[in-house]
Amino acid sequence: MKTLSLLLLVAGLLLAPAYWIHAKFYTGEQAALLALGRVDGGGWRSPMFRVEADMAPLGLILSTQGSFAPDMSEGDPPADRYVATLYRDGVAAQPLTFTLSAKNISESNPVFKEHLVLMNKVTAGEYHIEVLPMTEPRIHHDRMLLEVRRNLSEPDNRVVITGILMLVLGILGLVAL
Repeated sequence: MKTLSLLLLVAGLLLAPAYWIHAKFYTGEQAALLALGRVDGGGWRSPMFRVEADMAPLGLILSTQGSFAPDMSEGDPPADRYVATLYRDGVAAQPLTFTLSAKNISESNPVFKEHLVLMNKVTAGEYHIEVLPMTEPRIHHDRMLLEVRRNLSEPDNRVVITGILMLVLGILGLVAL
């Protein structure tokens, strides 16, 4: 019973989080890796990049490493809210809000990788993205990178749910022993 529970646990870890992370961030091909530049108001802006219709599904992934003073309360690790706006040929799309948050205060140089946008259908054009803080940031970022990935594969929800069920069964099997 213990061996079966461990096998279910390992298989669940591979099917749920590992598969989901791989599909979201590593499938497809890297079309561009762009360094965002600073703009007024403490925000960031990417250079223009060209997108073609045959790149769909297309993903935009923001990567950054931050730092903050370690003298914060353990129960209140820093979390900053941002708004990202994608522009095509100068026209803004609906802004997207997201949070970059540290898991705990002991890691004062957290690394973030945020999947901002997945475009299943792509309209060709010149794009750029702007990232602005919604409040005064508690985490300082020296640089931000935007990865443009073409021909991404979205995770299959059936595989992820199966993995979660295997995780739960594995944990229940280990607890029951």
